[in-house]
Amino acid sequence: MEQSDIITLLIAVIGTLGGASAWQYYQKKLELKNAEQEKEREQKYIYRDDLRERVAVLESKLEGSRKDRDDLMEKLRTLSEETAALRVEVQYLREEREKLQRTVDKLTEKLTQANES
Repeated sequence: MEQSDIITLLIAVIGTLGGASAWQYYQKKLELKNAEQEKEREQKYIYRDDLRERVAVLESKLEGSRKDRDDLMEKLRTLSEETAALRVEVQYLREEREKLQRTVDKLTEKLTQANES
């Protein structure tokens, strides 16, 4: 019986060691698979995060462009108002010049007539 007990004990030890080794093997294999999946997920997140950053940069540039456009439109409006005011002023000055020219012409004519008489 001793021999069969030893054989049974050896089979139990081999089975236990084999089971533990098999369990460690499958556990390691599962860990490697999970690590690979995590790497793939990180790559996807990196790509997604990169796209988010780019979108944020483009949105800020777009907002800056809108602000610049609004500023330029305000300057254009101001310049248009000033141009209209200057046109009115120029028109008024031309009319005044014409009135003064007619007055000068009349006075010159009267002076000429007075000198002739």
